[in-house]
Amino acid sequence: MKKTVSITLIVLLFSFQAIAQDVNGLSTEGKIYGLSKIWKEASYNFAFFDQIPDVNWDSCYQAFIPQVMATKSDWEYYLVLEKFFALLKDGHTRIFPPAELRNKYYGTATKQIKTRLIEDKVIITEVLDNALAEAGVRKGMEILTINSIDVNEYAKKYVSPYMFASTPQDLELQTFGHFLLSGSVTEPAIIKVRDFDGKTRTHSIYRQPWLMEAEVFQGEPMVFKILSNNIGYLKINNFVDTKDFRPKFDSIYTKILATDGLIIDVRENFGGATQITYYVLKHLSKEKFKTVNWKSPMYVAANKAWGMNKDWLEVEGKEIEPFKDRAIYTKPVNVIADESSFSGAEDFCVGFKTMKRGKLVGRKTAGSTGSPLMFNLPGGASVLICTKKDMFPDGTEFVGYGIAPDIEVGVTIEDIRNGNDGALNAAIKDLSGK
Repeated sequence: MKKTVSITLIVLLFSFQAIAQDVNGLSTEGKIYGLSKIWKEASYNFAFFDQIPDVNWDSCYQAFIPQVMATKSDWEYYLVLEKFFALLKDGHTRIFPPAELRNKYYGTATKQIKTRLIEDKVIITEVLDNALAEAGVRKGMEILTINSIDVNEYAKKYVSPYMFASTPQDLELQTFGHFLLSGSVTEPAIIKVRDFDGKTRTHSIYRQPWLMEAEVFQGEPMVFKILSNNIGYLKINNFVDTKDFRPKFDSIYTKILATDGLIIDVRENFGGATQITYYVLKHLSKEKFKTVNWKSPMYVAANKAWGMNKDWLEVEGKEIEPFKDRAIYTKPVNVIADESSFSGAEDFCVGFKTMKRGKLVGRKTAGSTGSPLMFNLPGGASVLICTKKDMFPDGTEFVGYGIAPDIEVGVTIEDIRNGNDGALNAAIKDLSGK
């Protein structure tokens, strides 16, 4: 956050330019320097060491020096750095290897199928590829193995050690959802699935190049429709501060004013800019509401010499005034969120709950927001380190925990197969008073 503005992963769209390089372009000295750079910067600036008391950061650094020296390629080196940084367990503290290497070694399969861990099974939640659909792949089917390895063992060995997550729910989503089938774009992932009749079959999933920071905020920022009982449904896909967001919201808002209730859905919302979340919230109440309190590590060399504990810069949230020059929406409002609601989407949920304007429906959010320090490593990798700890205005922490819903709604395999949105149904029921 710069002052009251949360700078989330959207900064990556504008900040780093990947540097082209050979596959083995880094020297051993350069690799050690990169490891040392991220260890040092995290030592001074990382805001959440208190949440990982079992991690001795200095010992981890020493243990990873020989691992870095033993790497035989640049890609292998960056994978080791990812495992090192993943020990900090923070969604806004991560490493992005150079784009050129990721395009070659780490494509995505989420453009073909999407998956989640549901009822302790890895379930296909969407089939986006026509060829797979024609081959009989359906949402609701279970994935049993990947490349002949049990899917849970595969995830444990090849996926979760490289994930940057602040909470168990975010780690689960990333491991079994966003990145489960990621890998080389030159080799397919061979999955064995169990169909609805209990029969098994195998399918090849070819990955496509994917740069998360360049694509995650693409598409329409929001969509709106009217549900039964004149309830409005606003799906906000991101809070990116573009020239189009406010005009788009303003055009929809005239329709919202005519509804008898409103549901705002921030699932699958990776975030954006906090001032945009406030722009939306300021339409929903005539009362002022407070922004998050926050604190950040503050280093004083003399204090360390005197054996004093780490200092913190602590800042109390500001009050946000509602709009005075436009109509305020005063009808009932509910917000739907879950573990896919991340960063700026969680800032939105904090503001909504602070306003006491309605109920939060769904599941715990990802539990990760903040303001990352950004810098480059030799070879063109980019690094984020979260420097700020955000809290509710009353001091309640949500980073590292998630924001709990007022109405909790789980997901079942039957929901996926039947296309049932339990959280949306619960939000509608609550607004309708039924």
